[in-house]
Amino acid sequence: MKTDETVVVTGVTSGIGLACARILLKQGSKVIGIGRREDRLNALADEYHGSFHAINCDVRDSQTLNERINELPAKFAAIDKLVNAAGLLQGHGKLLDITDEHIQTMLDTNVHGLINVTRAVLPRLIAGGHGHVVNLSSIGAHVHYQGGHVYAASKAFVDHFGRCLRTELVGSRVRLTTIAPGKTRSEFALVQNNGDQVRADKVYSSLTPLEPEDVANAVVWALRQPTHVNINLIELTPADQELSYR
Repeated sequence: MKTDETVVVTGVTSGIGLACARILLKQGSKVIGIGRREDRLNALADEYHGSFHAINCDVRDSQTLNERINELPAKFAAIDKLVNAAGLLQGHGKLLDITDEHIQTMLDTNVHGLINVTRAVLPRLIAGGHGHVVNLSSIGAHVHYQGGHVYAASKAFVDHFGRCLRTELVGSRVRLTTIAPGKTRSEFALVQNNGDQVRADKVYSSLTPLEPEDVANAVVWALRQPTHVNINLIELTPADQELSYR
């Protein structure tokens, strides 16, 4: 992977998205970061002056997203890679225990948001005659568990969407990789628990979770492969995470 490439990263203000952005920026890439928290975006722009371009936008808002992509300054206009890292889990318990709002937010973000960003960026990757899309899925796409229902199904969508899209991209010199991590320590659990740090910490109390950097290293490794190699899927979990359904 050339270090002077331009990479779009969603969910860039925390967790895996932020870890991906930091590694790429340290390697010399330019990053277009998409996120909802303007203060954090501005802090990244100040820290990586000239190499980081912020797009303060919700991935669910396709109109604004397309406008911002079309308004990119010349320095960032030629996009080489896309890392779809934005995603969330809301609510606890069985399907009947979560609200309509929880369901809508997860589907709009994890499914429609990923589609929105991919459709906005993909024409530039195809036009450039090269490129790479990395989609962040979850171990939940492959393992069924109680309480997974909508979230896990949304990540199964990400997995199958990527497999189908890759068939369309054959011949375009645009590659596609899906990364499916297990439990990863980040603000993900904090969002699920409405900012309750104590409840969020309990999510990781039974094991040593992955860190965002662990997943980001897998993302960057896939991006570094020679252009004739496509990494279809990387599945990584904490060494002590139990994956069987009980």
